[in-house]
Amino acid sequence: MFVAVIGSFIGSFMLCLTYQEGSFFRRSQCDSCHSDLAWYELIPIVSFIVQKGRCRKCGDPIPVHVFITELLFFVLFLLFVSENSTTLYAACISFLVPLAIYDLYHFKVPNHMLMLFACILLLIRFPLLFDIQHLIYSFMLIILLHLFYLLTGSIGYGDIKLLSLFALFFPLTYFLLIFMLTYFIGGIAVICFLFYKHNLKKIPLIPFITASTLLVFKFYDELYTIYFGGFL
Repeated sequence: MFVAVIGSFIGSFMLCLTYQEGSFFRRSQCDSCHSDLAWYELIPIVSFIVQKGRCRKCGDPIPVHVFITELLFFVLFLLFVSENSTTLYAACISFLVPLAIYDLYHFKVPNHMLMLFACILLLIRFPLLFDIQHLIYSFMLIILLHLFYLLTGSIGYGDIKLLSLFALFFPLTYFLLIFMLTYFIGGIAVICFLFYKHNLKKIPLIPFITASTLLVFKFYDELYTIYFGGFL
């Protein structure tokens, strides 16, 4: 439970950092009246419920995605991070969930978050960069991703940059599973969306990348058997 509470605080901070590049250096504020938030207004989940989803000073609604992000972090850290998971998995949750929320609302990926994520992955996965075979596979995948972007135009470049990070810092089978599962889940979602909105033009991909990544980390052995059957 303690890990889940810490996770909700991390989620609140990471979402703030995603939306505001300088969040490291200034106090949290209300988006409407820009008044500084008191310490008790920064308690994830609880403060939203106690304040009935509104700013204590101006009374304007607090964006619901703030509450959703904090709740997601609480649940994900409670279910997964606490049970023998890796530092890499915790880092992925910390960055991918806020990026998914941001992409869902704005259809883009903040570069400063990708750069910070790349630095964290470099610290965690640095030994992997000494594996020559892995580097060859990684650069081949990155080239293919960019060709896919240039030739089809069906995916945003922010998605390409995130997938390129995965290609560089994740094992090959992890990347392939995440990539295939992303389009499998995304394809099902698009079909469902088309039943309700026939003129659908854009679909944010980061939420599907995030869901696929979490599923691969959680059910790697099962997914590996389903997709590859021991061939890789």
